[in-house]
Amino acid sequence: MFEEPEWAEAAPVAAGLRPVTSRPLPAAASQNNVPLEDESVDVAVFCLSLMGTNIRDFLEEANRVLKPGGLLKVAEVSSRFEDVWTFLRAVTKLGFKVVSKDLTNSHFFLFDFQKTGPPQVGPKAQLSGLKLQPCLYKRR
Repeated sequence: MFEEPEWAEAAPVAAGLRPVTSRPLPAAASQNNVPLEDESVDVAVFCLSLMGTNIRDFLEEANRVLKPGGLLKVAEVSSRFEDVWTFLRAVTKLGFKVVSKDLTNSHFFLFDFQKTGPPQVGPKAQLSGLKLQPCLYKRR
């Protein structure tokens, strides 16, 4: 049989709490429209989330919210990369430098980038390395 610990009886009961449903809902946001101020975060993480066709928008938004010298961490399925070196060059043109890369795992690639400044290419410049392949799922 479970017995309440002694401290549980002495814990104050919070009065006047509103039900969760009455709290305001978070503002709508997406990876290319984050409700954060410019240069306000130290680290941005994309973990299996570069699934859109507008990856460039996602990375430019990460650049916008990262502080100078901030860290961008990317973990992505290895089969999505047709040419990983072209991807790395494209990301560096968006204002990042490669700090580390781990290509040793057969399923996932891990990258760390540091923000060096604003994107070095105009918004109309084509960056072919940012087009990743669809995820391939295999039956096991």
